[in-house]
Amino acid sequence: MKANGYYNHPRFPLEAGCGLIEEDSIAFTSDSGKTAVISFPLEIFPKAIRDIIEALEEYENYNVDFTAASFLTVFAAAMGNTWSVRFMTGWISRPIIYMVLVGSPSCGKTPPLQQAVAPLLKLDGEYDMIYCKEMETYRQWERMSAKQREKHSLPEAMKMPQRKCHVVVDSTVEALIGALRDNPRGVLIYKDEIDSLLSNFNRYNGSDEGYFLSLFSGTPFKYSRKSSNEHIFLSNPYCSIIGSTQPGRLGEQFGGKRMMNGFSSRFLKVYPEIDKMPSWNDTAMPDSVLEEWGRIIRKVVTVTPSTDQEGKATSIELLFSQEAKLRVIQWKDEVNNKAYAETDSDAVRALCGKLETYLVRFCLIIQIMHCICGESGMDKIEPGTAELAIRLTEYFRNMESRIAPEIETGILDNRFTELLGNLRDSFTTAEAVREALQLGISESSVKRFLRDGGRGFVKKKSHGCYRKI
Repeated sequence: MKANGYYNHPRFPLEAGCGLIEEDSIAFTSDSGKTAVISFPLEIFPKAIRDIIEALEEYENYNVDFTAASFLTVFAAAMGNTWSVRFMTGWISRPIIYMVLVGSPSCGKTPPLQQAVAPLLKLDGEYDMIYCKEMETYRQWERMSAKQREKHSLPEAMKMPQRKCHVVVDSTVEALIGALRDNPRGVLIYKDEIDSLLSNFNRYNGSDEGYFLSLFSGTPFKYSRKSSNEHIFLSNPYCSIIGSTQPGRLGEQFGGKRMMNGFSSRFLKVYPEIDKMPSWNDTAMPDSVLEEWGRIIRKVVTVTPSTDQEGKATSIELLFSQEAKLRVIQWKDEVNNKAYAETDSDAVRALCGKLETYLVRFCLIIQIMHCICGESGMDKIEPGTAELAIRLTEYFRNMESRIAPEIETGILDNRFTELLGNLRDSFTTAEAVREALQLGISESSVKRFLRDGGRGFVKKKSHGCYRKI
């Protein structure tokens, strides 16, 4: 343990400095001959945060990927609307992240998520104590007559206190809009099981999913509460999401139409290879490890942006250095555009688009992480930051390729069964495509399904014509 309270991982020492580690994340080959998924690039974190993640692995046997993804998302949520980054004139991004941890039951998803969110929940507890006192004062004022208020030197008018928070558990649209109104810095939706969020979409109306599609971009929008005749306008809504799920639920939660409308590609997914339950350790982790994480998060949330002439808060805007911008453009031209051109999958193309959005956001988050931990400045996105963000982006592309088969297995078989049931015994490609689109199956997917023999249920009669077996 170092004097400053940072934990030094005994097995994986990493040097401090600019945060760049030259070695790339390593892909390896498993016994089955398949290339295994690459590990989370921990080099994106400044040393102080890296030490915490590795201490949790060493003492608590937390999965590094789950812990790193949770810490990344919580740090971004702590940043909220305080910082933004401008890549081009009309492209200003805030650090919004939708994250889901994927793993079998009891594989260790929940503990690292809880530890990551704990500092924000502790702050919320402190805010609630203040809010309760303010509400007590407000209720007393409310019960007084005008003469009594004058006697006690109280104002003639008083606004109802607003509940300050960082974390939202009740994620109905109405509750979320209220939280966003009261917390212009932004909020984090925290769900241990992400299904409790997704399964409520469209239960009461058809617009819930649409709100979350818009929230991902931080697009200004209006909301009307008919019950109270209240109209709310959110100019810069910030909402990140984090939760967990099981592989068998992915098809239901992210397949079908959610692959087509871009909902699935908005969620970063972490699905490490885990084949056993986490083991227990009889050695206690030093208290200073998690105390340091709490200090880092508090340091982030205490940064306040400047205000404009009207008194409204404005974000601290970072620009890209010329070298960093050129590196990002190079990645787009040589890697992402190539991936887009070489596929006929609408889902993969949607992912390419969202990865570009995330790359810019990662640049902002990584730069501020290193700044908060004293390893870099806050005036611009540095070239090293862009390089680290690219590594992180490619990690999530790799994860998505691992997730895709789980989504197809979980839902597409059922949809293709429905598709075949809706078609005549003999049908054309055009008829299959037309019917498939009604079921949320992309044109490229149904053509691939037919080309592969419909998984044994379809036989090709002639060009463009098929019959059911």
